[in-house]
Amino acid sequence: MWESKSASSGVPSGAADDKGHLLTEPLPKPRRSKGMTYAKLTARIALGHGLGSGPHYLPWLTLRKKNPSPHSNQVISRMPPLGRTAHYFSRGEYHTALFLLWLGVEDLREQFPIWPIPHPHPLDLYGVAQDKPRPWSRGLLAIAAAAGVEHGVEFGTNVPYVASLDLLATTRLGGRSALTIFSSKPIDSPGDDVKWRTLERLELERRYAIDIAARYYVSSAALISVLTAGQLENWLDASNLRYFPHLENYAAPFAASFNESKVLSILEAVNKAASQCSLDLDQAWFLFRHCAWTQAIDIDPTVRILHSYPARPGGRALRQAWQQRLFGEAWT
Repeated sequence: MWESKSASSGVPSGAADDKGHLLTEPLPKPRRSKGMTYAKLTARIALGHGLGSGPHYLPWLTLRKKNPSPHSNQVISRMPPLGRTAHYFSRGEYHTALFLLWLGVEDLREQFPIWPIPHPHPLDLYGVAQDKPRPWSRGLLAIAAAAGVEHGVEFGTNVPYVASLDLLATTRLGGRSALTIFSSKPIDSPGDDVKWRTLERLELERRYAIDIAARYYVSSAALISVLTAGQLENWLDASNLRYFPHLENYAAPFAASFNESKVLSILEAVNKAASQCSLDLDQAWFLFRHCAWTQAIDIDPTVRILHSYPARPGGRALRQAWQQRLFGEAWT
């Protein structure tokens, strides 16, 4: 709003004066570029992103407030089998990770980088002893060039893009460590439309798998049902007894007592095992979930589990069948 006119000048106070000054909005400060640079790239590597294994692994990509997805449910979860917090960029990735950990993979690294330049084999980073030297990967730039596919750069820069694998599983098969790659994509049926660039990225991942002698699968949330994923998530916190070492000596007798009570409901069998092992009910139910995860109690996670009914067996056979199907060998 204009103020009252100045008696001396005859113009509104605050309007243009004899020096040509005008009322203006303050100019916004120029924003700094948020694109990737070589300095940022080397800083992330120095922090350990994309390196390590087991509880010491730090994914190349992590979930933050500034990188949410409008298309998928993203999950940050403490994963006791890994001994660390993991970052999954979709619900399908999280469900697949739950299933693979329940199957008993030795390690599972999410958002694992495919470096654009030649780099050591991922098992060398894992620190596993080997009978002979493993070949280095050529790097994704060379793989893309051989495939006739554009590699791509970071947005707004000429810095080569660092692609990442959704899930990289390590298993111990035939006395040797092996790798299996799982690319979790929202593909529910062969008839689904998939963007051409997505198909190109999948092809580069497939060729990278060949480069490092790894199995390769494109999976989706449909790999396991929501019911199965929910049951595995219910057992997850009890997957190991790292934080409850006082219960380790009770796990075997608890499972033995439960397995002797196949005609009893789950509720009755847990109460009976708790009494025989002199455990309170909180400890007993935790051990039940632990033994269900490890399959010391044979229980099928693909069916609805009602505590008022006996446990339905079939989990052990299911686990061995999927181990054989995905990795070519069953180990439990």
